[in-house]
Amino acid sequence: MRLIDLADNIYVGVTSTTSASEWYMDKLQMKPVVVSGSDGDCVTLGFDKDLDIALFLGPRSEDQGPTPILQTSNAAKARDVLTIRGVNVGPLETDRQGTRYFTMRDLEGNEIEIAEM
Repeated sequence: MRLIDLADNIYVGVTSTTSASEWYMDKLQMKPVVVSGSDGDCVTLGFDKDLDIALFLGPRSEDQGPTPILQTSNAAKARDVLTIRGVNVGPLETDRQGTRYFTMRDLEGNEIEIAEM
């Protein structure tokens, strides 16, 4: 498993898919993936060519939905790596079930949770 990975498909609403996709590729080391028949308003990113799970960047809406969650095998290490890459990260926390997690903010201020699996 990579240090940070997708647990499920994620949609993140942004004002500029170009700037946002560059940020996700730089900070999270994601790669663009091509999905046939995809909407031209969206950019699809993944950590490899596995198209079963992807991150979709598209137009921002008023209801952004729940906070997207990425997974990691080591929350403390993932937080340290993202901090070094200049990502705005919150403190390492533990929920009631004992899951360690932290939140980060992307280029446009979208909150994303990174949870240890």
